[in-house]
Amino acid sequence: MTRSTTLGVAALCAAGAFLLSGCGGGGGADDGAHPSGSGSASSSATNPTPSATASATAPALSGAPKFDLPPDVTVRFDGFDGGSATHAALLRDTSYAATAVLEFEAHGYPTEPSNFARYWAGGTGAEYADSIISQEKDGTVITGAYHYYRPVVKSLPDSGGNMSVTYCEDQRKAYSKVAKTGKVLTTQPSLSDFRQWTLLMTKGPHGDWQAFNHTWTKGAKQCEIS
Repeated sequence: MTRSTTLGVAALCAAGAFLLSGCGGGGGADDGAHPSGSGSASSSATNPTPSATASATAPALSGAPKFDLPPDVTVRFDGFDGGSATHAALLRDTSYAATAVLEFEAHGYPTEPSNFARYWAGGTGAEYADSIISQEKDGTVITGAYHYYRPVVKSLPDSGGNMSVTYCEDQRKAYSKVAKTGKVLTTQPSLSDFRQWTLLMTKGPHGDWQAFNHTWTKGAKQCEIS
């Protein structure tokens, strides 16, 4: 792993019991492609200022992360900017967690970057980071446009205030790219480009909401848009 577990395993299991069959997982086998890229597996066991396009520019909110996304990667979040103060902070940090994954996969970092470590907690976050690093050894990174929308927030019962956020992703204009040559590995748009994610979120030691487990499904009919 790239970093040590910071949350108790028992606490993670209790909070995620409604969704996951066990700790450290939440889906089927990984086919080795980037989870946010165009060639991802159908589900992943290792696995925005809201309503705006994230960029490498300094964020408006004090203490917010600064993401270093390359010019050929854009991200859009719709519906991540409403609700109560608690829900607004939760959705904001969920968007940061999603953007941190894109930043990681876009650069092919050999070690876990600080934004990812900030918004992905514990042993599951470490395992997810290791899986991204392993996948990037094939020499590909991500490129293109990523769209996130339809977030749904739920409380996790008997979890001490932990929450879940389920949302959709559109990858029809998102692709893998050969890092050395810049060749984009394009694909034809299809239902498989629509993903549904569920992130289990907990308050971290510094007040950020952090993802401590997640699942995702490829080819999510409920996420299909025109």
